Amino acid sequence: MTNASELFPQKRVTRLPGGYMGRILRVNLTTGSTKDENLPEEPLLRRFLGGQALATYILLGELPLQAKPYGTESKVVMMTGPITGTGFTPGGTKVTAVYLSPLTNYSLGRGASSGFWAVYLKAAGYDGIIIEGAAAKPTYLFINDGKAEFRDASRVWGKGARETEDLLKQEVGIKDAKVMCIGPAGEHLVHGAMLVNDYNNNAAHSGGAVFGSKKLKAIVVYGTARPRIHDRDKLIDAGQRWRKTLDVYSVDHRKSVGYARQLEALPNLNFRSTLIADHSRGFDQNRVVQRPCFQCARLCPWHVEIGEGPFRGKIGHFNGGAEWMDTFWNLGVKGNATLYLAERINDLGIECSHFAFGAGVMFEAWEKGLLGPEDTDGLRLEWGNVEVIDRLLDMAARREGKWGNLLAEGPVEVAQAIGGDAPKWIVHTKKGTPAMHDWRPHFGQMLRELVASGGMKPQGGGTANPPPDLKYREQWGPLDRDDPAGWPWSNVLAEQYRQFCGLTGGCWFAQMHLKPDGLNSIVDSLNATTGWNFTLDEGLVAGHRSVILQSIFGTQRGWIADHDWQNVGPRFLEPVPDGKYKGFTIAKWLPEMVYEYYRLSGRHEKSGRPFMDTLSRLGLEEFKEWAQRD
Repeated sequence: MTNASELFPQKRVTRLPGGYMGRILRVNLTTGSTKDENLPEEPLLRRFLGGQALATYILLGELPLQAKPYGTESKVVMMTGPITGTGFTPGGTKVTAVYLSPLTNYSLGRGASSGFWAVYLKAAGYDGIIIEGAAAKPTYLFINDGKAEFRDASRVWGKGARETEDLLKQEVGIKDAKVMCIGPAGEHLVHGAMLVNDYNNNAAHSGGAVFGSKKLKAIVVYGTARPRIHDRDKLIDAGQRWRKTLDVYSVDHRKSVGYARQLEALPNLNFRSTLIADHSRGFDQNRVVQRPCFQCARLCPWHVEIGEGPFRGKIGHFNGGAEWMDTFWNLGVKGNATLYLAERINDLGIECSHFAFGAGVMFEAWEKGLLGPEDTDGLRLEWGNVEVIDRLLDMAARREGKWGNLLAEGPVEVAQAIGGDAPKWIVHTKKGTPAMHDWRPHFGQMLRELVASGGMKPQGGGTANPPPDLKYREQWGPLDRDDPAGWPWSNVLAEQYRQFCGLTGGCWFAQMHLKPDGLNSIVDSLNATTGWNFTLDEGLVAGHRSVILQSIFGTQRGWIADHDWQNVGPRFLEPVPDGKYKGFTIAKWLPEMVYEYYRLSGRHEKSGRPFMDTLSRLGLEEFKEWAQRD
């Protein structure tokens, strides 16, 4: 693998493409030192772009194979992409953090977030951050116009994400500074703890726990620099075309059941029903304010002031998905109590599905008589009991008592502690939890969740027809939801274009791949920013390269592809219990669908290791030690 002196040259000898600031900040929390590293040379930047691929490549080179997620030897690498922060494209808002997942202990953890924080990191002069070591006491990092310093975080240790943001902005004396922080869940190493930034945005899946293990409460960024752009006029044109593809969220959408409408399924009572009923009752009386991410008109983030019921006047801050609501619908809650609890879980910094699937097993065990008041210190785990759920959130975030500690560990540990039939009721993939929706009726999404790294939000999710911009080479479709043919390739392809968008620094929630120009406008935005001449096919190769790097990371630490279908919570593979898709299950096509997915992506179907010709085609020959030999 490329050594550090080549990866971070003392003096760059190739052109710095447009869109990049040229520096990565290395921070060592053990020694309290910081160091500026030069970005890699242009050929390597063109190969990996930014985001997950460049961050994973750096992590692969620096993280010891025997590292533990919470050990001082663990590292977090955070990278933006070249279109992050130019202001001329929607979706140019992304930062991606990668690390060893504390959920699986052997796969790549990834948290990706939008909002404003990534834009201000680049404005402060940096394309990314490498975090190593661990502080002796609560610490935060302040990066201000190219200068980084460590500061005491004792004042905000123990506080929720919202108050932490407010207090640290006051402390640095810059009201427009941007804060990424952890809540109590991260401080107490809740395995599903998130990173939270800009009130409305989260980088889910364990990054908060790794920050907590390092006593790193927050990173505050501010700056006034802007990335150089290769061709401003062409970038404006590409950005305008991209904006025309956007589906913009409406206030009415925020007063409905959200994404469940598209899925035509909503999780109830620990995934035992998919029926949509009066879950959003009272939402019509709420005051909703749409909140854009930096220069993006899709309006994924939103604020709410609850307008009726016992939580009238309470404020909530959410992002585009309805995971926050699905979390508590899964526990029997309906109406505006859902939004009250959703704000609580975000402020505490707990990943939604991590809590929902652990608590769901507990509530089902209560219903079926495996748990009683004598087992729960008097807590009555009745479906829809808002007061008890509220209490469990605090217990989980701070690892209070037996059940708080188990919820912090994860749903597998909860079920094992209960015993009996409880392990049959778990939803998980490789001990991580899928994004908090009921995906079971849908082929592409289910395959995506199964083959994801585990403990991270996956990309991919095949579509019944190819994106319009790819019809010059993809002639299949429409695929049949009752026939597995074609779905594995659809997922492989979706991974590639979604990963590519993220590598550029674009947000896949702004990637309208099923609309004409939904992909080409992103390619043209990248080229106008950097001065490169990428084709869409090259973009797909870049996305594929990122997927393979993620796979290699797991291979090095003991993951095999067979785990994707063998290590899955039984409830996740049960037939859909009711509703439009009653009886459907992807399980009847396993493991063949998983095997085909790996074959089509150039990896061995059972080990998941890439073949040598795959590595050669992607320019990853340096990882030949981890290739499939037969």
